[in-house]
Amino acid sequence: MKTKYLQLIGVVLICCVVLPSCAGKKKIQSAPQDPAVLYTEGMVLFNRGRYKEAIEIFTRLKDYFPSDELYAPKADIRIADCYCFRKEYPEAITRYTEFKKQHPFHADIPYMEYQLGLCYYRQVLSKDRDQRATIRALTAFQNVAANYPDTVFAQKAQEKIIFCRRRLAENELYIARFYLRKGKYAAAEKRASSVLAKYSASGLDDQALYYLAFALHKQEKDAEALSPLTLLVGDYPQSPFAKPGGKLLASLKAEGVVAASTASGEMGMREARTLEDAGETFPFRLSAKKTENIPEQNTILYTGDAVAFGDEITIRAESLLLTMDEGNIPTEMVARDEVRISKGEDELFSKKAVWSSAQKTIVMTEDAKIRRIGGIWTRGDEITLHLDTGRIEITGAKPLEGTE
Repeated sequence: MKTKYLQLIGVVLICCVVLPSCAGKKKIQSAPQDPAVLYTEGMVLFNRGRYKEAIEIFTRLKDYFPSDELYAPKADIRIADCYCFRKEYPEAITRYTEFKKQHPFHADIPYMEYQLGLCYYRQVLSKDRDQRATIRALTAFQNVAANYPDTVFAQKAQEKIIFCRRRLAENELYIARFYLRKGKYAAAEKRASSVLAKYSASGLDDQALYYLAFALHKQEKDAEALSPLTLLVGDYPQSPFAKPGGKLLASLKAEGVVAASTASGEMGMREARTLEDAGETFPFRLSAKKTENIPEQNTILYTGDAVAFGDEITIRAESLLLTMDEGNIPTEMVARDEVRISKGEDELFSKKAVWSSAQKTIVMTEDAKIRRIGGIWTRGDEITLHLDTGRIEITGAKPLEGTE
């Protein structure tokens, strides 16, 4: 009995020695020796969609190797991505923003800028809701397109820019329609005018023109209403707003209403100047918020959402500079800043486009690109539109991957 008692005491003593030793081994975790191993482990989890676990691994990497110039920044990027894919957008936005501040010259900044825009984009609400996220997304994507034009992210951003501009236009027109129903015509005029000024070529110009004209008519500003009605009927004949717009236009003309001069009113888009002496040599009608004659250079500068309407193409830009010869016949027109040309189902973009009367061409340079049917993008060093044949010639063509 005594022997068994002594054996039991021995077992207890052994357990007291061994168990703390085992527990200690479980608590002790050896420090990793290579950040690449941790990064790979984190990426495996990331690619499997196990974002919470991936965050833990990437955070561990940063804790152990905070000064590693390669993997520490990569871990920051992946952590932000994890929050983005978990739809924790405020946290992701904070992470992306902090990364930009800490690593302003990092090679992945274009990607981070695009992801930042994407976080706002995925919070965009319907047209009848608050559009702050849309505005922020648009700003972010425009920044990507402007600052990193030669990256694939700029191409992706262009698609998102188109959507954001249309959503903002939809919101403005939704509010304009509400004001029209309530009889608040001045407020409706302001909203419709805003669409034409800020979001032209969003695919809703016809609706904005009609709302603007109708609001002006209701305020007894019929002379000012003639211009948007004329543009609506002339440039959007297939629009559902063309028929009621045409009826109103015919009624006003029958009453002898004469269009207001371009110096009066604050319409978002108006006919800037009639080039009566141009004859058939100038194939466009010009509209803009503001015009400035420069006699010493024999030019006219159109600024503020300037538009050149042709029979088959439409040119939109921040400014149009029209140069004329001694007989006041246009010889050249230069469009600058965010130039966008619509030709059938093709859309062309650049920072500069030059129309030449002698060559009967429009030459686009400075980040020139074209989007054809099916969303296929092609960039060129120079894109030339031959107005007499309709042919589009691309010099230095570089096909680009399709956008999301």
